[in-house]
Amino acid sequence: MAKHLAVHHLRSALIGNALYNIYGNLGYKCIGINHLGDWGTQFGQLIVAYRKWGEKDLEQHTITDLNKLYVTFHREAEKDNHLEDEAREWFKKLEAGDAEAMELWERFKDISLKEFQRIYKMLGIHFDAFVGESFYNTWLRIQYRGLRRKG
Repeated sequence: MAKHLAVHHLRSALIGNALYNIYGNLGYKCIGINHLGDWGTQFGQLIVAYRKWGEKDLEQHTITDLNKLYVTFHREAEKDNHLEDEAREWFKKLEAGDAEAMELWERFKDISLKEFQRIYKMLGIHFDAFVGESFYNTWLRIQYRGLRRKG
């Protein structure tokens, strides 16, 4: 998320959609789920980039703007390795549920999904649901607690 879809992103979507259509036409009940990479250090990096170099209100940003911020972060991080530390801190805040981090992350996701759906529509790809990696955070915590209890 937060960058343009590339061929390697579309390949699995196209294959999945083809299988969805084939099996649907054969009478099977199909559920198309797009598993999105909506969690990870890259969101800490993007938060840092937006806070430092975002030139306009986030409501006006496009996927191209997010991509430019991501590229800017990496270019600047080559000169200043403290930026990576700052990004890790922001991702840590996101994991902890920090309000500002969560708000920015949600907006980055919304911008990304809007663009992805535009492309999917052009290609005739349909999904019944979009489920990001973040969906599993609650389950991960529950599993972790259970494993800790069991030693």
